[in-house]
Amino acid sequence: MEEVHHERVLDYLQSLQGLGPEKFLATYNHPFLLENYLAPSSRTKLGRVETISEIDVENLRSPTGTSKDEPLLQARAIPLEKRDKDSADRMIFVGRSANNDILLLNKMVSKLHAYFCQVPGSEIIQLVDMNSTNGTFLNGDRLSPSVKTNLNDADVISFGPETELEFFSAPGFCQLLQQLA
Repeated sequence: MEEVHHERVLDYLQSLQGLGPEKFLATYNHPFLLENYLAPSSRTKLGRVETISEIDVENLRSPTGTSKDEPLLQARAIPLEKRDKDSADRMIFVGRSANNDILLLNKMVSKLHAYFCQVPGSEIIQLVDMNSTNGTFLNGDRLSPSVKTNLNDADVISFGPETELEFFSAPGFCQLLQQLA
């Protein structure tokens, strides 16, 4: 089954409802980064090279009478995977330069800011700062450059002072979606 391209959490929720948890996890077997739906002041453009679009953060605010989950449902969900799936390199690069797997268009983000990698033989995902100018932060704590740091579901990652994303493993993202259903 070919993966359908989604952008919003709501799109993935609809896929989960159609596929069920087991097929959903088989189809979307990679971690995700969610834009920070709780901080509508963020103006960062983010995405993969082929799907760059500016987040309309003003429309993320929930109008009176809508679900309290609406900002989360409208948040971008970015697959944490290589752009070139045939690449032997398993590091997923993040930065401001167009050759990164995940492109963050913000001047406070370094051209090659950080990378994600998976611990061989496990489901553990690690984050490594690439000696970025403005730092990489995990839950508010600055990461030391070149040190692999394990990630957990709902960890908040800041690339520089302005770009915040929330990390979810594939099972963690599925569980989050089930809570929203």
